[in-house]
Amino acid sequence: MEIINKAKIREYTTYKLDGEIKKIYIPEDVLELKKLILKLKKDNIKYKIIGNGSNMIISSKYDGVLIKLSKFDKLDIKDNIVKVGSGYSLSKLVLKCVKENLSGLEFAYGIPATIGGAIYQNVGAYGYSIDDFIKYVTLLDGNEIKTLSKDELNFGYRDSIFKHKNLICLEATFELKYSNDVSYKKYMEERRLKQPLEYPSAGSVFLNPIGYSAGKLIEEAGLKGFRVNDAMVSYKHANFIVNVGRARAEDVIKLIRIIQDKVQADTGIYLETEQEYLG
Repeated sequence: MEIINKAKIREYTTYKLDGEIKKIYIPEDVLELKKLILKLKKDNIKYKIIGNGSNMIISSKYDGVLIKLSKFDKLDIKDNIVKVGSGYSLSKLVLKCVKENLSGLEFAYGIPATIGGAIYQNVGAYGYSIDDFIKYVTLLDGNEIKTLSKDELNFGYRDSIFKHKNLICLEATFELKYSNDVSYKKYMEERRLKQPLEYPSAGSVFLNPIGYSAGKLIEEAGLKGFRVNDAMVSYKHANFIVNVGRARAEDVIKLIRIIQDKVQADTGIYLETEQEYLG
């Protein structure tokens, strides 16, 4: 097992925030993962499973450790059934599927998540979400490995069973469709035009309230370009907070609260965060 002490947060999250986390574990396989979790529980040490850290705000104040499943990256494609490890890159999987003329996941190209993180969050864009194409997920429940069907995973808008129970995604099985005209390029171009890809971020900060666009509410509140130190509301898309220099988690959190207060004062609508804070 690889162990990284005093890990720089900027190297393990897409926000690239300043600060350190005391320890990151990278287990080789499920057996190492099981042993590690048993030991952490025995020693009463908090832990969090991470993928690319693409939907997370991590502070140096977090007093636990991180477990990164980057070695869980096997891929097996048979006909239109795709089995893939939780540590595999979502965008890389899209490219592999396109090469095999398998359609369905193209919408996810450019989302900087691993498969496990994408399932945990039930990521989505352009009218699709990851659960549209999931057949089964193999997971770790305590010390037991289980395989659950899509219907047992309680998927919702940016939600899944993984957010509410202490389960760890190990592998996913997708069922896709053959197509001679599979392309991710329109989604890539859409992201390039509308999202602030030139700066580190963690994607959309807030969930869209029913009937509203969070980005539009923030823009109408006059907050584009508003910043707390080096954390700034993007000029290109107001539902993105970008790191324009050496932002820390505390800067992002302070900016989130300012946005929530201003939008609520203007409209009566409270914006719920999509991103997860460890601090």
